[in-house]
Amino acid sequence: MNLVRAEWSRLFARRVTIATFVVIVGLLAVIALAFGASSSSPTVEEQERANQLAAEAGAVWVANRQECLDVERGAIAPRAGRTYPEDCDYGHQPQADDFLDYGFSFKRQWPEIYYTAAIILGLFGFIVGASFVGAEWTSGGMTNLLLWRPQRAHVLGAKLGVALTGVLGMAVAYLVVWTGAFLGIASVAGSIGHFSAGEIGSFLLACVRVALLGVFGAAVGFALASIGRHTAMALGAGIAYLLVYELGTLLAFSLMDVDYPERFRLSSYVIGWLTKRYDIGGSYTCNELDCFSTGGYSIAWGESGLVLGLVAAVLLGGAFLAMRRRDLT
Repeated sequence: MNLVRAEWSRLFARRVTIATFVVIVGLLAVIALAFGASSSSPTVEEQERANQLAAEAGAVWVANRQECLDVERGAIAPRAGRTYPEDCDYGHQPQADDFLDYGFSFKRQWPEIYYTAAIILGLFGFIVGASFVGAEWTSGGMTNLLLWRPQRAHVLGAKLGVALTGVLGMAVAYLVVWTGAFLGIASVAGSIGHFSAGEIGSFLLACVRVALLGVFGAAVGFALASIGRHTAMALGAGIAYLLVYELGTLLAFSLMDVDYPERFRLSSYVIGWLTKRYDIGGSYTCNELDCFSTGGYSIAWGESGLVLGLVAAVLLGGAFLAMRRRDLT
């Protein structure tokens, strides 16, 4: 417990942690100011027009969903040439807020702004996790600590637990401030919109996925820096992966005519984790009312979470194995 308390204090006392958190708060301020400056409240005419369009689109949405449900339970036969989405999922029912193109609508735009938060927190976690253990190796602090407590796996595990918990706590605090900032902008110069209970639940689950992506970044950065005994090792490996694998292999698979090469990229599973479902390729069948995806390859959020978890587990296992091998040699 003394080791955990010491590591916890060290994490929040490090200049890298403080400076990186200040940077991402600054990014929040810049993004929020940009949204606030470009937002304006709708006029009465715009609101009435949006209500009319929402009523028309809502009627089509209800008709499509009811037809899909009737086909699903066998009450009617499917129409020729028409396909239906899985579980009759047509998304949320159109509302007036969806047709107000006047700046910022929290309900309409919250997924995009939280995907931005996910990228910020993922990079934040990676940097904090990598520097937290990498600096210990390069400065000799790890060697001194092991002289006091020679149980290497316990030391590394305590550092890992503190890094992941600390990043999770900072991610949650950041998302609270992030949400408050954009709700404030929407209430003053835009629209918040009406959320049903299900939509609130979906929003909260999205926040959980965003925060956990920050933890994933911290785990990967920590593992790479621990294996390479240097923060620069983690940063170099991350950059090399993005440039060599994400871009290079995508091009190579395309030349080899591999079906859906995006499914071999880690970024595809990050997208699937955040958006709950990432559809790759496929074609679209359209009629006078709607378009439907056919074929292709889909990555669900559960599969994405499993892949990301396995990647983090393998890298962390390599870090502990490297620590153990050093202990034996």
